[in-house]
Amino acid sequence: QQQRAVEVQQLRQEVSVLRDQIPKEKLERQTICHQIVNDLTQLRSDHIKGLDEIKTNFGSSLHQLNQILQDEMRDRRAQDSLRDTREATEKSERISEAAAIKNDIGKHKQIFNGTREDVYTSISNITHDIELIATALSKASYTKAGLNADGLHCWKYFSGSGMLSTGGGKN
Repeated sequence: QQQRAVEVQQLRQEVSVLRDQIPKEKLERQTICHQIVNDLTQLRSDHIKGLDEIKTNFGSSLHQLNQILQDEMRDRRAQDSLRDTREATEKSERISEAAAIKNDIGKHKQIFNGTREDVYTSISNITHDIELIATALSKASYTKAGLNADGLHCWKYFSGSGMLSTGGGKN
């Protein structure tokens, strides 16, 4: 029985020691729990802050990308418009130049036709004049046959022995 009493005594001491350790462990565990809660709260806060920062950065990046795309679209539209205007202007110039060339060709044709008609008329007149001269020469030659060389002062010119003077009236 004494052995049991010693065991009981030992058990009571252990219980007493354990009761003394419980508040200490409780305090340590509460401190640890409190620290864990604080750390988790800080971690959650940091996590939320990081997410907010990521959202902000993503939104900012998205806005910048949108601006870049809008600028690119505007630039391309402006380039397309400028190119279309330039092409339309060049086309208009080519059409105007072609019309001017056609007008010039038409004028040159009219001038050519008028000149051709003038040349035909001049040739016809020259032919007529040559016929008249030939007829007159024929008549003069017929008349010349009836004349003798002594009776004509101009015989020396017809025979080639005399020369006409173009010196202004002195012979």
